[in-house]
Amino acid sequence: MKVYAMKPSNNAIFRLFLLLTTLHMLWVTWGFLSEGVAAATSLSWVFHLSAWGFYAFLYSLIVVLPAWLASLFLRAYPRLVAALAIVLSSAGLMFIKSDLMIYDLYRFHFNGFIWNLMTTKGGLASLGTSGGTYVSIVGSVLLVALIQTIFWIISVRYTQFKLARISAIVIWILVPILFVIQGLIYGISDVKNIGAVLDTADVYPFYQRVLIRSLAARYGMDIERRHDHRLSVDTARLHYPLQAINYQSVNHPPNIVIFAAESLRWDRLTPEIMPNSWQLGQQGSLFTQHYSSGNGTREGLFGMFYGLYGSYWSSFLHAQQSPLLMDRLQSMGYQFDLRTSAKFSYPEFNKTLFAKFSLADLHEADESMSPWQRDEWNASQQIAFLKQRDHSKPFMSFFFFESTHARYDFPDQAVVASPYLGDVNYWGMSRASLQPRIGEFKNRYSNAAHWIDMQIGRVLEELRTQGLLENTIIIITGDHGEEFLEKGNWGHNSTFVEEQTHVPMVVWMPGRTHAEIDHVSSHLDISPTLLQALGAPVDANSYSLGRNLYDTQQRDFIVVSDWRTIGVLTNDMKYRIAYQQNGMKHYVPTGRNDEVLDAEQQAALTAEHQPQLLQAIKNCSRFMASFKD
Repeated sequence: MKVYAMKPSNNAIFRLFLLLTTLHMLWVTWGFLSEGVAAATSLSWVFHLSAWGFYAFLYSLIVVLPAWLASLFLRAYPRLVAALAIVLSSAGLMFIKSDLMIYDLYRFHFNGFIWNLMTTKGGLASLGTSGGTYVSIVGSVLLVALIQTIFWIISVRYTQFKLARISAIVIWILVPILFVIQGLIYGISDVKNIGAVLDTADVYPFYQRVLIRSLAARYGMDIERRHDHRLSVDTARLHYPLQAINYQSVNHPPNIVIFAAESLRWDRLTPEIMPNSWQLGQQGSLFTQHYSSGNGTREGLFGMFYGLYGSYWSSFLHAQQSPLLMDRLQSMGYQFDLRTSAKFSYPEFNKTLFAKFSLADLHEADESMSPWQRDEWNASQQIAFLKQRDHSKPFMSFFFFESTHARYDFPDQAVVASPYLGDVNYWGMSRASLQPRIGEFKNRYSNAAHWIDMQIGRVLEELRTQGLLENTIIIITGDHGEEFLEKGNWGHNSTFVEEQTHVPMVVWMPGRTHAEIDHVSSHLDISPTLLQALGAPVDANSYSLGRNLYDTQQRDFIVVSDWRTIGVLTNDMKYRIAYQQNGMKHYVPTGRNDEVLDAEQQAALTAEHQPQLLQAIKNCSRFMASFKD
């Protein structure tokens, strides 16, 4: 049976193939519609049905059109045209299918973060995917390609029938109607500030907003006021620090040891799960209300080392500007032991945090080992460094653990929580499929945290054996948190809820007695605290947006960041502000503990905290050359 010949009209074949691909796309994107109408009103039901239909067609058109255009020049090669149509449409369907899984778990679409994950060395390896995941992906690709092949055969063989006329009606009449309906409803919703539509439109990848405020105002319509706060960041010029730092001499420079664990949230710091870290917290300082500077590794460690918001990341990356903390340590002749169980190239810490270090100074464990093995190996190497170092010089050691990164890796001897999930297959994972197994996932996470604590305990024992605690600052924390659907999301990098931003913070500071500190602190405070121990001025305004961890003065707000937005956290509100144009959307404030607020509460809190919001926006350009007091 010859399925590649194109005797019927070329346009008719592709019209029918486009219609069938759209039906396939409707099936693939059903999850977006389900998410959009989860708590829908009658108006938003109409919006989502029309948007679902239109965007399913649009996604299909984007992937079918190149093959359609190519067919105009390749009519003599029908097999090649057929292959192009099947391959391109299958790739598009798989892309949207993947995007749906990303959105379902993390509440964002394919974006710069995902692209960076795929293209940066060490990015995909950081996921810790298993062989079963790849087998599932291959199976899904084959199924999609088979369906598209069948659709192509139907398009070639049955174009003469009524299906051809139906496809023309759908493309030229129904699709434009759907476009007009969804665009008009969104425009009206923007004018009237109807959250049921505005807050859910972005479930569709690459959704394009239709704004008619100016037109509506021209014709006398009442415009509902929005409480939008937007900012843009000039990434061209840095002014960091704002002025030269006059350091005081330090007679006995302290050693510094920083343990940072991937995705470690505050409630894993317990005597059962992390006994070694807990014990150090009972001897030193335990910060109970400590927040990361972001909901991702990039923003979390950037804030820790620079004391600045994540909105500065791109500027410092492009300039390859190292943090003052590392500059100061190098100028004081410190020895360094810098190691990670992930990659220094993902995120690009070799071009930011450690930009002035050679690659030979940045120690990465062998990727062929599992994450728990890499953590164990790095701990052994860190202990070896402590034994072999030059005892006449101070040292700085940084160790980034990977075991608590999903898939949450650990050996049998680290099991403290059962039952736990066995193999983790990412492909096809959704919130619905995770919900019945969430306890088993959390147990994996707890076991991984326990394994990390075992490695921390090994290093702490070596520090004690050498009598180094008298002059060594030790910090144990997480780069950010991890959510297990408590607020409707999975993992991190999606929202600024407590589970994704609240992290443990244990500090051993020589000369300080034990204290459990309940004032709010931030990763932004780590850099100024360490710099001041190295002779920097107590007033950190010229070199940081944080302050000393032990500063007890009331603070109005702290800031967390992600790829596109900052989150302003006050004592009773969280508010999200976009700092990149492609990050704009309809954000609304929540309560301090992520409570949903009604419109009246939102307006009242936004008005009350207007000064703090404006100050946070101003801070995003404070360390740019164009900043003026």
